[in-house]
Amino acid sequence: MQLGYVYKLKPNRQQEVTMNKWLDMLRSQYNYLLKDRNDSYDQAKAPKLGRYCDLRSGGEACPLTCSVSKNYSVGYPWKNSQRNPRRSAYEAQSSSLPTLKKQRPWYKAIHSTVLQQTLRQLDVAFSKFFKGETGYPKPKRRSRFRSFKYAPGQVKLNGDRIYFPGIGWMSFYNSRPIPGGFALKSVTVRRKARGWFVSLQVEDKSVPATPVKDKSEIKPQRVKGCDLGINKLISLSNGRTIANPAKQKSFRRRERRLKLRQKAASRKRKGSKNRGKSYARVASLHERITNKRSAYHWDVANQLVDGTDALVFENLNIKAMKSRCKPRPNENGGYDRNGQSAKRGLNRSISNAAWGELVKKIEVVAAKSGVPVVKINPKHTSQKCPKCHHTSKENRKKEKFVCTNCGHYDDADINGAVNIKLRGLKKLGIDP
Repeated sequence: MQLGYVYKLKPNRQQEVTMNKWLDMLRSQYNYLLKDRNDSYDQAKAPKLGRYCDLRSGGEACPLTCSVSKNYSVGYPWKNSQRNPRRSAYEAQSSSLPTLKKQRPWYKAIHSTVLQQTLRQLDVAFSKFFKGETGYPKPKRRSRFRSFKYAPGQVKLNGDRIYFPGIGWMSFYNSRPIPGGFALKSVTVRRKARGWFVSLQVEDKSVPATPVKDKSEIKPQRVKGCDLGINKLISLSNGRTIANPAKQKSFRRRERRLKLRQKAASRKRKGSKNRGKSYARVASLHERITNKRSAYHWDVANQLVDGTDALVFENLNIKAMKSRCKPRPNENGGYDRNGQSAKRGLNRSISNAAWGELVKKIEVVAAKSGVPVVKINPKHTSQKCPKCHHTSKENRKKEKFVCTNCGHYDDADINGAVNIKLRGLKKLGIDP
């Protein structure tokens, strides 16, 4: 079994300076190796283009070099293996680390596994791109590169103190003790607006993962259909609703405070210390809002999983739901109103609800209890009558559902949750 824990660190001034220097150097190395891969990709197109001249360096590139550096040029491309003599991009760039430390001695201060994990981070970014999961990797700005990682077996724990190689022993807030028998796996140190944090992944192979409930163990009356919304965060098929924290007064008060802080920060002179302090306060408030929302989501996840055999959700394309409206050109060469200004408020509400993060947390809690989470096609779930199965747009009127065929009426969101449950049972192969 694997578990994750996050703790706030208490570094001294010298340790904080060291970690900030590490982040700057690791970011430079990440961007340099990313540029190397980009340049090598351009060289791979050289056989089609012929000899060409690099405008920045002024040097002539020859297609003959492309057989050596198809994916990289930093590092040695060959290894002592007859079966697979060519190194991958990660292996070749990793072999350049000793040379890097000779040419730039200040990189010796960074632990070797931290440097290797940064190269692994770049390699994972390219792997996700080729799988179609993310976009093409881009250079990291200082605000976007805020963490470094240790390999397993490097970090030590002793009560409320933790040892990072190259940095030393450091105290942390031991808010949740790690259970006995678990060993440290990967360790990530992250800088946030309100301090430094460490994420620990622990594992105990002697504790088996909870098996997912079989079809024969699931009772239809203990299956919950969940309809995600904005006015109500979740509407359940049993008639219960869960409030959206974004609609509460405390959340709205923080939003107003955030708006005032952002306006005050934007008026400060660019490059001044006061501007930096103002935006630090904005970031701190952003983090507080995120933490409150995350804590509420974990509480909701535990409520949903408790006393449940299966959970059913709609497979929503949230990114498409928040996309911009298509422009509407008119005959005069201009554009008519397309409703984008009104849709901004809806997009903001969807972002504040954070449906994607909520479902991820529910899946984590459900996996610990062996509760399956099923996702179904959301088409017509809000327009279909669960009694006579009549589907029509006229059935729904804002927050009310009234079937134009049989007269069945209910709350529109709860009616959608009932339809979601029925589809989930059908997907599981269970008779309702």
